[in-house]
Amino acid sequence: MNTPLYDPLSPELPQHLRADLRRELIARRQALPDLPRRQTELAERLLQVLDALEPETLGAYCATRGEFDPLPTLEKWLAAHPECTLALPRVDEATKTMTFIAWKPGEPLRPGPYDIAEPVGDAVIEPTTLLVPCVGFADVGLRLGYGGGYYDRYLSGREEVYTVGLSWACCELQQLDMQPHDQLMDLVLTEDGLYGLDALSLTLVD
Repeated sequence: MNTPLYDPLSPELPQHLRADLRRELIARRQALPDLPRRQTELAERLLQVLDALEPETLGAYCATRGEFDPLPTLEKWLAAHPECTLALPRVDEATKTMTFIAWKPGEPLRPGPYDIAEPVGDAVIEPTTLLVPCVGFADVGLRLGYGGGYYDRYLSGREEVYTVGLSWACCELQQLDMQPHDQLMDLVLTEDGLYGLDALSLTLVD
């Protein structure tokens, strides 16, 4: 268990401290030692989770600032599961919304807002399973994102979407207050294990 980054007795973390927390967590993951081993272990866990979930349509993301990059792992998994459609997010800064666009490994990407690559196609997909990057997380499946609210807005009203948060073990928080707009992850996956409401229902081979 990681040391908490704020007073665990505080009922709610002020917004300015949330920003500080995000910066510290991003610095933590960008300084991770033994990164190739960690990436391999998280990739192996992700493959097992995908085999268990068997998604028909899968939403993923283009990694930034030390996030786990799921795309090489998904390329491997999709080669064995061509029936699954992969989609990546495209952000509309004007409306503060996000849509998912069909994408295949090897297809071009373009620079998007926040220096995050995005697909160039126009086929909108509604993922049944969604891989969500987490800046931080609590073991109940509560996610700390970048503060823009894009994933929370997208998931609001989409209860049928199964969400898998991806993070590093060093970014686990002992406590994180839940805000009204926050969307719980069904599962959070790190290189060290599973967290969240569905963690006990999945058995992975170490």
